[in-house]
Parts: sequence; structure tokens; C-alpha cells
Amino acid sequence: MPKPPMTAAEFESIQPRLGRLTVDTVQIARRVLVEGKSQAQIAEETGLTRQRISKMVQRVMSAANEFPPDWERVDEWMPPELAMRVRALAAEARTTAQEKKHA
Repeated sequence: MPKPPMTAAEFESIQPRLGRLTVDTVQIARRVLVEGKSQAQIAEETGLTRQRISKMVQRVMSAANEFPPDWERVDEWMPPELAMRVRALAAEARTTAQEKKHA
């Protein structure tokens, strides 16, 4: 069996980024990415298609790589003017990160 692409600790570290995904999607992706199970094996065990399993893994990887690993989510209450400035700063930081990623 080939070495899984992620350790359990690495997978745990991306958990906060996976909040919008279903529990089933995250659990199935973990079996592929951490436990090293094949997508075909999981498809057989769950009754889902291999293509469906593949999409679940892709969604987890996309969510994990959406932002740089050292970024933090901030959820605070503030005046509208300040919120607008914070959103502008976040958009600028995302643009800069994307440019670096594609450079």
C-alpha cells in the first residue's frame, strides 16, 4: 500500500477549514488521505461510486488549500466602516497570496 498523502496530525490541522463540508465527506476523505485506503475500496464499502469518492477527496483538498496554512479565521463584531476596511484588507491579502501561488 502506498504511503498516504497526509498524516493524522496534518489532517487534524486542516479541520477548521472543512466546516462547510459534510461529516461524511470529511470522514471518507480521511480514509483515503490518512489511512491510505483506495477510492475503489471505499466505494465498495459505502456503496458510493468511485467518482463520488474522488469528488469528496477533491473537495477536502480544495478547502484545505484555499488559504495559506498559517492564515487564521477572524470573526468579530465591529462598526460597519471598520468591517469594510477589514474586508478590503482580506481581499488584498487573498489576491497577493494567489499571485504568489501562481508565480
